[in-house]
Amino acid sequence: MIEAIAETPCGRFQRTAWDWLQSGEITRTAHMLSPLEELAGFNYGFIYLLGVDAQCVKIGFSEHPARRLRELQPQYGGKLRLRACFVGDPPAERFAHRRFASLRIKNELFCAHPLIDAYFTASRERMRAKIREVHICAGSCPQLNPRLDLRMLRTWLSR
Repeated sequence: MIEAIAETPCGRFQRTAWDWLQSGEITRTAHMLSPLEELAGFNYGFIYLLGVDAQCVKIGFSEHPARRLRELQPQYGGKLRLRACFVGDPPAERFAHRRFASLRIKNELFCAHPLIDAYFTASRERMRAKIREVHICAGSCPQLNPRLDLRMLRTWLSR
């Protein structure tokens, strides 16, 4: 029976949730995203928007935006701040770069514009709608890993 569960969405969810909890990195976006978005980002990564200054933003991809922010701070004189992010993959980052090509300053730097902020807000909402469809196990679901408390995880992710 356990083998049959391992191939279901429930089994994939439990494996991903266990790996995420074991990673010790419950948040990669400095609590900007919900726990369920963080869990989804564990497998895919995040598209982030960094504020460089009042006129300039950086659009990038990272599996760990908070760490990437710390890595880039010295290069930008410590002025960077995480403005927005959403769950995504490298093709989604490339799409954002192409979409805002007319605002490009250099490489991943773009003119700060309300259209970019609106794009990040809309993209996050689209991803949140998709992520809500992710299977979250009920307490009665058989557990593949007896140390994963599905009831507690479900409650925590629903925050």
